[in-house]
Amino acid sequence: MDRLKEEEFIEEVKAANEITSVIGEYVSLRKRGGSFIGLCPFHQEKTPSFNVHPEKQFFYCFGCGAGGDVINFVMRMENMTFPEALNWLAERAGVPLPERETPAEQRAQKEREWLFRLHKLAALYYQKVLTATPAGKKACAYLEERGISSATAEEFLLGYAPDSWTGLVDLFQKKNLPLTAAEKSGLILRGEKGYYDRFRDRLMFPIGNPQGRVAAFGGRLLGEGVPKYLNSPETPLFSKGRYLYGLFQAKDAIRKEGWAVIVEGYMDLLQAHQAGIKNVVAALGTALTRDQAKALRRYTEQAIIAFDADAAGQAATMRGLDILKESGLAVRVATLPPGEDPDSLLRKEGPGAFRQLLEKSKDLFTFKLDYLLEQEKPGTPEQKARVVAAVLPLLAAEENMVVRDEYIRKVAARLEVSEEAVYTEWRRYASAQRKKKQPLDIKRKSRNTNDITHTAVLPPAASGKTGRKTPPHPEREVLRICLQEKKNLERIKEELSGIEWTVEEYKLFFTRLLEVGEEENWPPPASLFPAELRSIYTELRAENELGLPPGDLEGCCRRLRQLQLSREIRQIQQEVAAAAEDSPELQEKLALLNELHRRMREEFPSFSGLR
Repeated sequence: MDRLKEEEFIEEVKAANEITSVIGEYVSLRKRGGSFIGLCPFHQEKTPSFNVHPEKQFFYCFGCGAGGDVINFVMRMENMTFPEALNWLAERAGVPLPERETPAEQRAQKEREWLFRLHKLAALYYQKVLTATPAGKKACAYLEERGISSATAEEFLLGYAPDSWTGLVDLFQKKNLPLTAAEKSGLILRGEKGYYDRFRDRLMFPIGNPQGRVAAFGGRLLGEGVPKYLNSPETPLFSKGRYLYGLFQAKDAIRKEGWAVIVEGYMDLLQAHQAGIKNVVAALGTALTRDQAKALRRYTEQAIIAFDADAAGQAATMRGLDILKESGLAVRVATLPPGEDPDSLLRKEGPGAFRQLLEKSKDLFTFKLDYLLEQEKPGTPEQKARVVAAVLPLLAAEENMVVRDEYIRKVAARLEVSEEAVYTEWRRYASAQRKKKQPLDIKRKSRNTNDITHTAVLPPAASGKTGRKTPPHPEREVLRICLQEKKNLERIKEELSGIEWTVEEYKLFFTRLLEVGEEENWPPPASLFPAELRSIYTELRAENELGLPPGDLEGCCRRLRQLQLSREIRQIQQEVAAAAEDSPELQEKLALLNELHRRMREEFPSFSGLR
C-alpha cells in the first residue's frame, strides 16, 4: 500500500469510529460543555480528569498526560501495535482492509478472515444443537449436573457437537462452502470415505481471541472414549500455547481489579465467572507459556495461579511461575485444599471460600520455599544445607534488596538456622556467579549532565534475570557514593538541600549516614545501622567492593534536582486541571507552571520531557 492510500485508509477508519462511541465502551462518560469527561482508564483517580473532545476527535487526561486519537486509545487500552489497532477498528466499523502489498499477504489475510467466519458459523451451529434440538439434551443435563446455568452457557457460547460423523460437514455443504478449504480450519477431516467432523459427542467450548472472535474449540467428550478433552489443531488462527480461555470475557474485570486469576480448565473458569469472580482466565489445561503470559501482561501486572492441588497441578504451577515472572508479572499462588480444584471448591463452599483462598495466596518465593521444604523435609544439617542451596538462585533473582532481606530471614526461621549463615551462603553464591560472568560488563555512556555517567551490569543479586541493563536509581547511587568517601557525604548534603527523597528506605539511610558522619573510619561499620537498613548497607558495600565505577556525583545530584522539579511541575499541572475556568487561582497556577517550565529549560537545557 503506498503512503497516500495508507493515509486515506487511516482517515477512513478514524471517521468510521467516532471517538466518543469507542471510548464509551470502556469508560463511563458524561457530557460537560462541548466535551465529555470520565475517570481515566490509564491510572487510578477519584476525580475525573479524562476528557474526550468529539469535535476534534481526541482525548486527553490532565492527571497522567495520556492523549491522542481513537487509534492511540485502542493501542493503549488493548496494548496493541498501531497496525493491530488500525485493523481492529476497521473490523469494528466494517471498513474493508486495503489490499496487501504482496499476493502472499493478501492470501494470508483472506485465509484468516475465511477461517474466522467458519469458526463463527460452527460456534452458532454447536450452540443451536445444544439449546434447540433433542440431541443437545445430554449436554444440557451434564451442564446442569456441573452447576453451569443457561445464562453462563450463553455468555460463553457453549455448544454441543452431536454424535454424528457429518453434522458440520452437512452444514458446510448446505451453505455451498468448499470442503477442501474448510479442512484447513481443523473443524473437519478427510478420510477414505470423504470428509467427517473432528468433534463428535462433545460439549464445545469456543476459544476466542482477545477481541472475542472464535479462533478454535475445546471439546469435552460426554460418552466413552479418549481423549477426554480435545482441542482444535494448529491453524493460521490458533496455537494452543498462545491463547487463554475466557480472556475476552475477563479482560475488563482484570483491568478493574488490577490482577488476574489463572486456573487450569474450562469448568474452573465457568464456575468462577458464574460466582461473580470475573477476572479469571484458563490456561487450556497446559503449562503456561510465554505467549500466554505476554497476552495477559497486556491487561495487568499481577497474577494469581490457582491450579489443582494434586501432584500434576503442583508441577504445572512450578513450570508456570518463572514464565510469568520473567514476563514482568508479579506472581502469587493460591494453594487449594487436597483433592480440590476451583470448580469443586466453588460448588461445595461458594465464592466466599474461593475469594478467601485468593486473599491468602503466597508470593512466588514463599510458595517455592514451601514446596522445597515439603519435598526435602529437612531434619539434618545436610538436608537444611540442600534447601538453602536450592533457594540461593531465587534470592539472586530478587532485585529488591528489602524484599530479599525479608526472604533471607524467612528461610533462616523456617530452617531454624541463623540469618548470618544464610546470608553468607548467598554472598558466596553471588560471588561465584560473578566470576562466571567475568570480565565485568561495564558500559560507559556519553557524557550527559542529566544522567548518570556510568552504568554497569550488576551481579544477579542486584540485577535479577531480566537481562536488561538499567541504570541504578539515582537516590540509591547517591548513597553508594556516600559510602565510598566521607567527603562525599558533606557535598551531597549541600547539593541535595531541600530535595524530597522518593524512597523511604533511602531517606532513612541517608539520615542515618548524617548521624554517624563523625565516625573516623569510613565507611562506618554495619553495626551502627538498624536491622531494617542493614541489607541496604551490605548491598551498597558489596557493589563498591566489586570494583564498579565510582559514580558520577555531580550527575546524580543534578538528576535528583531535575526529578524534584519534574514532580513539582506534575503537581501544578494537576492543580491547573482541577481549577475552575477563568478563576484567579487558575491564573496563579498557570503563572507558577510557566515559571517552573522556565527553570527547567534554563537549568536542564537538554531535558526532553517529564519522565
